[in-house]
Amino acid sequence: MIKSSDIPIRLLITVLILIVLEVLASAFLPLFGLNKYMIPFNILIVLYVGFKLETPYLALIILSLQLVHSLFSIEGWEYGTIAGVLICIVIAYLRDLLHFTSSFITMLTTFIFQILWFLISSSLLYLKFDSFDYIVQKFWRFIPESIILSLLAPVFFSLLDKVWKTKGEGLMGSNV
Repeated sequence: MIKSSDIPIRLLITVLILIVLEVLASAFLPLFGLNKYMIPFNILIVLYVGFKLETPYLALIILSLQLVHSLFSIEGWEYGTIAGVLICIVIAYLRDLLHFTSSFITMLTTFIFQILWFLISSSLLYLKFDSFDYIVQKFWRFIPESIILSLLAPVFFSLLDKVWKTKGEGLMGSNV
């Protein structure tokens, strides 16, 4: 378990990583003609903290990440925060079952939880818009984005292991 006094500096470093990734994604994807795509690195970071951190401040960490992400996205921070907290609750219940030692399992589990993220956030958007049009359009963008994030997950989790000083073994092992 991480000490409360270590959270602010590690969160600041994580937020800086998120900002750099968001700037790079928003600058380079349009260069390649991918104007409608945006790699949601915030989801990968939220999944990481859900898998690796056991702290009562998890919801505040998720809120902080979503607020930073909202600077780069038109989607509201509230949907991501609700989805992130709900997913972390599911992860907390499944934590004892989620012992991974391979990159493939890390990628597969990340993909499954991204699908859960999409279902939760889409349900919230449906409640707001009362229409499936936006959700269907978002789904076709979600597939390639989530595949890319899943492929990046083992390396990205290893990087965040260094930032948060968590063990590479056990949950989401760093056997890349």
